[in-house]
Amino acid sequence: MRLTKYGHSCLLVEEGPARLLLDPGTLSGGFEELEGLTAVLVTHQHADHLDLQRLRTLLDRNPGARVLCDEGSAEQLAAAGAAVEVVHDGEELDVGGVAVRVSGRDHAVIHPDIPVVPNVGYLVGGRLFHPGDSFTPPGRPVEVLAVPAGAPWLKVSEPIDYLRQVRPKVAVPVHELVLSQAGKAIHYRQLEQLGGATLRVLDDGAPVEL
Repeated sequence: MRLTKYGHSCLLVEEGPARLLLDPGTLSGGFEELEGLTAVLVTHQHADHLDLQRLRTLLDRNPGARVLCDEGSAEQLAAAGAAVEVVHDGEELDVGGVAVRVSGRDHAVIHPDIPVVPNVGYLVGGRLFHPGDSFTPPGRPVEVLAVPAGAPWLKVSEPIDYLRQVRPKVAVPVHELVLSQAGKAIHYRQLEQLGGATLRVLDDGAPVEL
């Protein structure tokens, strides 16, 4: 499996001939020129995970790409002219020959006064799990976990406990652009020291084999 990060929570997962792009949002960059995508997978409707303007351009470059999304994102995507497949917790799909299992229903609580929106996570190829903005357990052992490292809805003890619960071999920090450089260093150090997994910090745009 080859993994490329395009900032924040946007990951390109390449497994065999399949190329799956997850959460191309407003805080991400560099994904706009990608071609040959098999599918785009969206965890939820927030702009830092779903940039409708750039996604429309991306889909024009990839007319054969499927778009998988949660219920809350479907209306926005349809209004932008995208043909979407709404996915739900527990579904198992074949996406370009790669197994994709959907887990989760809700975004993490930001504040009781803010409505909770739908959020799904994706287990790709039985190896990598991207939870979106949640601490949803993948429902089975995983080798690689995209772990949220910073957000208005978390304190650092929560991703640490999430890593201890899921017990991946490798943790890839995502959702870090809400942190300063100093904040990232602090959070990454705590995740690595206390989470029980090997922390693999990805440079944007640089593919790695996992």
